Amino acid sequence: MRVSLPDEIRKATEIQKESERYLRAAREEAQRIVEEAKREAGKILERARLEAEKMVEENKIVQQAEQKAKEILNQAQSEAEMRRKETDEYILNVLSRLERFARRILEVVEEGRKEFE
Repeated sequence: MRVSLPDEIRKATEIQKESERYLRAAREEAQRIVEEAKREAGKILERARLEAEKMVEENKIVQQAEQKAKEILNQAQSEAEMRRKETDEYILNVLSRLERFARRILEVVEEGRKEFE
């Protein structure tokens, strides 16, 4: 029993480290996705602003330019919200996997304790 305990502790430590790597990777991926969504939203907003300015400068109907800008802004906001939701889902998925790893660690520790007792 005492011989298997260090192996179980080593396995539990490895699982914990792997869980931490998954969580760190999930956080980095989530941050990357959020930053990408922000960049895309910024680009879309800039295109909307430039397009609106051009329409005004060309003496197009101002109401049409404002409407188009609003649509693009709404689209950018919708896309940003969609990206945020996708990021949340990704994080929840990773956290769920992490939870399963943590539960397995607990099981290994409990098994080791029972063997030791």
